[in-house]
Amino acid sequence: MTLFVSALSFTSCSSDSGSEDTESSKEDYWPTAVGNQWVLNQNGSETSMKIISSEKVKEDTYYKFDKLFITSSSPVSGTASAYLKKVNGDYYVKLDEFKIIANGFSGTMSGYEFIFFKDYLEANKTWTGTYLQETTYTGIGTIKMTTKYTGTIVEKGATVTVKGNIYTDVIRFKLKLETSMEGQSAGAAEVEYWIAKGVGVIKFVMDDMSSELVSYKLN
Repeated sequence: MTLFVSALSFTSCSSDSGSEDTESSKEDYWPTAVGNQWVLNQNGSETSMKIISSEKVKEDTYYKFDKLFITSSSPVSGTASAYLKKVNGDYYVKLDEFKIIANGFSGTMSGYEFIFFKDYLEANKTWTGTYLQETTYTGIGTIKMTTKYTGTIVEKGATVTVKGNIYTDVIRFKLKLETSMEGQSAGAAEVEYWIAKGVGVIKFVMDDMSSELVSYKLN
């Protein structure tokens, strides 16, 4: 099986809620408030991601994006609602169930949630976890996949210049995802991220693809 590895843009179909978010925090590494927006340049093409709403699930608050750029080791493209949750320095990314197109087939892939980043770990410390997905293709059946992820803090407290802008208190980390199906390897992806305190992700690099922050707006 040939694996197509990419940084996917998961797009939500919801509109801006227009509500005020009183839980805005500009003191952590990914500020969250409805209306916050980041514009990035990816290999010469500019695009934006924006927080369009928030919702409480038990004791946690999930912030919904119109687009959220994350890495995936799945050989698919599709759209899904994407969220960010923060709990005591752990930053979770969550995606809902979504429709996909892969190798000419259409289907449905179950959602998942994983720890994207831990802001309190020291350099060279790691975190790991797994998430499961089931993909049901029309006329084929269901395929089960397991993804193991490993995050590693590479550097803390760095000063980094991106697109002529200087960012301080930057954490650089790597995130590796390894996917298997029925016990057999189905591919892997590793991405390096730079995330600045009070700003968010300012840069990420995977293979020959890079994305850099051009501008941002925080509420």
